[in-house]
Amino acid sequence: MSPRFLDALVGDWIYEGRSLPDNDHIRKGVETVTRRGAWLVIESDDGARFQLGFNPDTGRVVGDFISWDDPTLWPYDGALEDGRLVLNSRGPRMDGTDDQTDYQDIWEILSPDERRLTGRMLDRDGQWRDFTITDYRRKD
Repeated sequence: MSPRFLDALVGDWIYEGRSLPDNDHIRKGVETVTRRGAWLVIESDDGARFQLGFNPDTGRVVGDFISWDDPTLWPYDGALEDGRLVLNSRGPRMDGTDDQTDYQDIWEILSPDERRLTGRMLDRDGQWRDFTITDYRRKD
């Protein structure tokens, strides 16, 4: 991997996200992606913030995610797989239990002005289940 994938994210984006499988909860907003030295800082108007950096020693992307509404710090480690950035993390299950599970955020660049983020989690049966998809288009 090279940092070019991350550099392609720099700019202002309009997003629309939906929860799966019901699609009832639609999130819309604006996200700003800036380069700050070795780090990419991604901030959305809904209070979410990613920090991602390419580690040339390992060839991997590291970082974290926070939301102002949730005290969980989500550490990330990932790499390019089939042209998509797959970021791995571990955190609390979304079923109200105290258990933890594995998560993946899959980042795809669809065109210079379009991208997609798919969030998925590892179910108790060992299968990956998508729980959110967010589509982005570059702001004019």
